[in-house]
Amino acid sequence: MNRFINKYLILNADDLGYNAAQNSAITELYRTGEISSVSALTVTPYSDAGARIACEEKMSVGVHFALTSDEECARWHSVSGAASLEDEKGLYSDGVKLALSAKRKDVRKELQAQYAYLTSRGIKPDYADSHCGTLYGINGRRFYKDAFSFCSDYGIPFRFPKSPEFIVRQIGRSSRIINSLHAHIVKLAEKYGVILIDDLISNPWRTGAEEALRDYYISAIKELRPGITEIFLHPALPIANMTPEWQKRVCEYEILKSGILRKTAEECGVEIIRRGEIKALIAK
Repeated sequence: MNRFINKYLILNADDLGYNAAQNSAITELYRTGEISSVSALTVTPYSDAGARIACEEKMSVGVHFALTSDEECARWHSVSGAASLEDEKGLYSDGVKLALSAKRKDVRKELQAQYAYLTSRGIKPDYADSHCGTLYGINGRRFYKDAFSFCSDYGIPFRFPKSPEFIVRQIGRSSRIINSLHAHIVKLAEKYGVILIDDLISNPWRTGAEEALRDYYISAIKELRPGITEIFLHPALPIANMTPEWQKRVCEYEILKSGILRKTAEECGVEIIRRGEIKALIAK
């Protein structure tokens, strides 16, 4: 049961370390206070640059566990070299291949290596989350158990919502199977002693134009319930030959840059917090 009276909001930027355009956008938004926390990738050619930025800016950083590549033509590489997670080109870009190939011991090895990648660069992650949801069980594998075991060992929260409404918002429907899996994951986190947030918000794929996207986030903030909620976005600067997905990242950058999300939160009495504050709030 949610025991909070107040409303707390984390404005998080995912994918620090994705590329230079992402790194620049996130740096700017963190400096101006339009985002409160970031999730850092460790498997890309730009991860070192992202880690340096995080250190220099003293960012509230979460480790953005990635077990797959985003593009087949430009594969990322595991930190641990775990054989079952990749082939000679790097991490699989196909989640199905990962699900069929991955060994749980290699998943745990890679989580450890990605966390160590950040700590070796002077960053102590205050959170963990999952790039593309590969640790959420949506691929039929119970990698969330490995994530919870890891987070329990290191005493850090994991980004997964207690509320099943995140699923409904993202895919537009619910079902007994989905609700049952969600309840199982939440209960397992409790068993491992891993802190979860109350709700999680991001843009559904069906949300397109910048105006619609802005209105979606504004409405979400106005409708927040008491507790700790995270909105995660993927802000980035424009690049050459932008795909619709990248155009959406640029839209999110423009929305955050405008200050409208922070302003809406303030007007609604919502306190914006860093991820690193979660444990203290829970302990009160």
